[in-house]
Amino acid sequence: MMIRGIAVAVVVVAVAQTSSAQTIYPIDRASILQGAKFDFKVEFPKLVDRQSVKITVNGADYTQVLGRGGEFVEKEDGADASSVVLRGVSIRQPGKYEVAASDGQATSKVTWEVFATPAPRAAKNVILFIGDGMSVANRTAARMLSKGIKEGKYFGTLEIDDMPHMALIGTSGVDSIVTDSANSMSAYTTGHKSSVNALGVYVARNKNNFEHPHVETIAELAKRHANMATPRCRTRPPPAWWRIRGGAPTSPRSPRCFSMSASTC
Repeated sequence: MMIRGIAVAVVVVAVAQTSSAQTIYPIDRASILQGAKFDFKVEFPKLVDRQSVKITVNGADYTQVLGRGGEFVEKEDGADASSVVLRGVSIRQPGKYEVAASDGQATSKVTWEVFATPAPRAAKNVILFIGDGMSVANRTAARMLSKGIKEGKYFGTLEIDDMPHMALIGTSGVDSIVTDSANSMSAYTTGHKSSVNALGVYVARNKNNFEHPHVETIAELAKRHANMATPRCRTRPPPAWWRIRGGAPTSPRSPRCFSMSASTC
């Protein structure tokens, strides 16, 4: 009975995901840093008339919130499907935003939360330690082996246990509960969920891997406000801070995603 119930739940979720009229990027419940740049895109599942398209943000025309209008693509990549694309926009006012996109017959909605950083800033410098595979279970095993345990009590703690600020995050991606190091690290650096093997993008239906909706990393944001050197990197966590090879985000269909250990950014 439980297995049958799970199967029904999976079917319901699948139907809910595939029945939406339009796909909107950034996705539903996205968290967006105030002032951070991102690409806005609405994908229609069929050909639509430009005049019938209506996109609003909190009830107002989207151009009022995002600053300008996007490009209407009648036949995206030659397919019988239209889209609206707007690159490099940002939102200055923190708060909740509801985005609605209609083709005149059906409407899709997503919500975003735009958040601000504390003012005045609380720290001059930040050191971010990222332990790959450092979940509670891994740290518990390390504590037991290094410090010892008796009658349920450890004989000491790890240095990481005494750090004043610590957080645990969920690493599930847009397209998979079990994620990989590329898109999980991308979530750290952008605040946006992504798909397996992708860095700094929402994976849309674009055939060109460099046209997927891009989201700005915290390093790119900092570089817009200060002089920063571009690092050399040969593992996946560092490239997630920067767009690959000086300007191109990656997606699962990009060969560069699968040769990250041999890449230089």
